[in-house]
Amino acid sequence: MIARLSRVSVKSEICSRKYCHVLLVAGLLLLQPVAAQPVRDRLLDTLEIAAAEDGFTVLVRLTVPVRYVRHFPYDSGAELRIRIRPFDVGSSDREALFRRETLVPHGKDDNALAEVVYEGDIEGGPYLTLTFSRCVEFRAGQGRDSRSILVQYKDVMPDHPVTISDPAGK
Repeated sequence: MIARLSRVSVKSEICSRKYCHVLLVAGLLLLQPVAAQPVRDRLLDTLEIAAAEDGFTVLVRLTVPVRYVRHFPYDSGAELRIRIRPFDVGSSDREALFRRETLVPHGKDDNALAEVVYEGDIEGGPYLTLTFSRCVEFRAGQGRDSRSILVQYKDVMPDHPVTISDPAGK
């Protein structure tokens, strides 16, 4: 009878060791942080428009850090295309860089800004494209932080006609 008890206890000890190993592995797997985070839903975060002394200031906030590279045209037009360069973007968020997104301002009033489009799906991009309802003069550059682009604009003055100089000097 003693021999039978020792066999049973050895068997139950082996079984309990297996269960302990299974529980230990399962517990460790549950404690592991999830490595792949979901891809960012949006790169354009918010659009802030404020009336300034001689026009408007637009702050485009993004969900990833970006550097302002350049813009075109340089000083005026009905469309402004800003070349940006995202940096320090996690591998799980890189897919979002090749999308297209749009923000439309609320409460237009005298604001000429019609929309802001993030264009990650075009050659040479990504770009932020600001479309205006009329021709405006603008300046663009990096915002105060690495997640914003700042644009200042004002209406082109109709009482100041554009003069074309004669290259011959006449």
